[in-house]
Amino acid sequence: MGRWLRAWREDHRHHLATRAEARAHAPVVPGERLLAVARGAGGELVVATDRALYRQSGRSWARLGWEQVGEVRWDEQRHVLTLTGLTAAVPARTMLRLASDWGLAAVASERVAWSRVVDQRVTLNGRAGARAVARRAPGQPSITWLVILDPGLNPADPAVRAALAAALTNLRAVTGV
Repeated sequence: MGRWLRAWREDHRHHLATRAEARAHAPVVPGERLLAVARGAGGELVVATDRALYRQSGRSWARLGWEQVGEVRWDEQRHVLTLTGLTAAVPARTMLRLASDWGLAAVASERVAWSRVVDQRVTLNGRAGARAVARRAPGQPSITWLVILDPGLNPADPAVRAALAAALTNLRAVTGV
């Protein structure tokens, strides 16, 4: 029991020091709340706030807003957190190997779930369709819609545009969003 308690105390001290370092160095904006921190396998900081995930890369930082993440997966055995991006503006996949996660994986899952308002498949022409995603950006009053068309559908085609407009109108009416 003594060895376990010493290990827990050391981990707790390390966690507190990491939180202090994150508060001092992470590029969070005023009003943003620090929710969780972790250390990457290489010692880099990973910071979760109520608005985004920040990861340190050398002296620079990369930001990934929760509304930009489609899926979060946590591999407990390998200690790998995988974030799947929703748009071409963010990496398709961000894989973070964590030395200690200190609850960061759970916070990431919760924040992405919170930002997800609607994520629904809609059919446009009987066979092909699109994925309609509505996201709430933390700190923003509006809902952002994103449509991901099936391969082979041309967004400039008037028939596709009309079918998509009708499907989105119906989806908004049904969901109230």
